[in-house]
Amino acid sequence: MAAQPQSDFFDEMVGAVVGFVEVLSPFMFPPRPQVFVNFRGKELRNGFVSHVVKALKDVRINVFIDSLERRGVETLEHLLKRIDESEMALAIFSDRYTESEWCLDELVRMYDRMKEGKLVVIPVFYRVSTDDVKNFRGEFGRQFTNTVRRKFGTIEAPSAQRWMIAVTSIASMTGLTSEVHSIDSKLVEKIVEASKRQLGHFSSACLTIYAEVSVECVVALAVFMVRCYMNPKMKLGDPGLFNFTNFLLYFVIRKSLLWCMS
Repeated sequence: MAAQPQSDFFDEMVGAVVGFVEVLSPFMFPPRPQVFVNFRGKELRNGFVSHVVKALKDVRINVFIDSLERRGVETLEHLLKRIDESEMALAIFSDRYTESEWCLDELVRMYDRMKEGKLVVIPVFYRVSTDDVKNFRGEFGRQFTNTVRRKFGTIEAPSAQRWMIAVTSIASMTGLTSEVHSIDSKLVEKIVEASKRQLGHFSSACLTIYAEVSVECVVALAVFMVRCYMNPKMKLGDPGLFNFTNFLLYFVIRKSLLWCMS
């Protein structure tokens, strides 16, 4: 049987390598850390929050808000799972925030994750007084009272108490407010700066490992392809190629496990 032409083998090898990298790409280039945005949709979705999301995405921060999911698919449990998958969350308080039971339930999950040290939460007070939020006064307080009466009938209900604890605890943290940054664009800018600062630990530690994986894999692939090109008798089913792909798979998984433990 005639030997496989060198150029044909090289073309096959390139195709195999491309397919192999595509399979491993989730390990080599995993998703960026996720930021969950908690807000009153009817009030802010098409205005302030849309500007926040765009600004975060412009600096390559991975953002989740419920409007990015297919309408009618998301449930409260689905959104709570998204919080569990996030490294950071923005709690954007507004006058009508407490009108939404889901906003308050999300905030409780955010508070619980924060206490466990698994989530960083940044409170944002958008055109609402920090004192009104912490003390349930003004429109914020009236909406909270209405929601509690509608859902539980009494403020003494355990879940209502959990809502209050989550609101007062997170609202008492250092955050960003329209009272200081009265121009929306300036407040958005400060939110981006704070988000980048909080997510910096992930970028410096974890992305370094991914860079090592990417560079070392590309170098290894290049060296191996040159060796194959210089040896026209090698075929795609040869043990040498099989052993190399196993090694590369082991290498990437090992690096990924190191990241998970970091």
